[in-house]
Amino acid sequence: MKITLITGVWKRPEVFELFAKGIKALPIELRVIVAGSEGETSRKMVEAHGFEYIETPNSPLSNKMNATSLAAKGSDYVICMGSDDIIHPKLMNQYLIWMREGYDFIGSTDYYFYDLESNKALYWGGYIDRKRKGETVGAGRIFSKKLMNDCNWMLWANGVDSSLDSTSNIHVKGKVKVFSLRSLGLFAVDLKSSTNITPFKLWENTKFIDERLIRFVFKNIFD
Repeated sequence: MKITLITGVWKRPEVFELFAKGIKALPIELRVIVAGSEGETSRKMVEAHGFEYIETPNSPLSNKMNATSLAAKGSDYVICMGSDDIIHPKLMNQYLIWMREGYDFIGSTDYYFYDLESNKALYWGGYIDRKRKGETVGAGRIFSKKLMNDCNWMLWANGVDSSLDSTSNIHVKGKVKVFSLRSLGLFAVDLKSSTNITPFKLWENTKFIDERLIRFVFKNIFD
C-alpha cells in the first residue's frame, strides 16, 4: 500500500523540525511531499529529512497545496497535514487498519493544540455551529486513490487563500470513517508558535487542558 503525506511549509523552521521528528516516529515509512516558498532555505530544510520538495509561491495557498496532491498521483492513500501537525504512532496504526478495511475517506472531528511559547494546551471538541457541525478537521484527512482520481488529484479549488477545508469537502464521499480522537483515546496535535497569525486563546468549543498530557503523549517529540 502506497501512502503519501502532503503538506506545505512557510517559515517556522523550529516547528518543521518537530514535524519531521513526528514523521520519523511513525510505524510506517511514508512518502512525504512538501511544498515550500522560500527557495533554497526551505528546500534544504525539507530535503535534509529525506522528504520530497516542490518550490511554489505561497499564494494562492490552494494552488500551493494542489501542487503536492498532484505530485502524489498514484498513491493508494493521501494524508493531508499541516507542517505544524503531529500524528501519534497509535493514531497512524488506526489509520492503517481503516485503510485496509477499504475506507475512502478518514477524518477526525476534534483536535489538540499546543503552544510552544506559553506551554499551554487546548482541546477543541469540533464544529458546533449548525452549518459545520460534524465536519472533520482539515489536518489528518485521508483520501483514497478513488477519491483522488475523481478530483483529478487536485483536492482544493485553485485561487483560494482561506477556507481550504471547505473547498475539499465536496470530495468527501464513498465509504467514510468520521471519528473522535478523544473518544478513541488517540492523539494528534497542532503546534503553535510566536509567528502564528492567530493568538493562542480559547475559541468556540475549546478548553484549556493540562499541558503535561500533551508533553507526555508526545514525549518522543519534546525530548
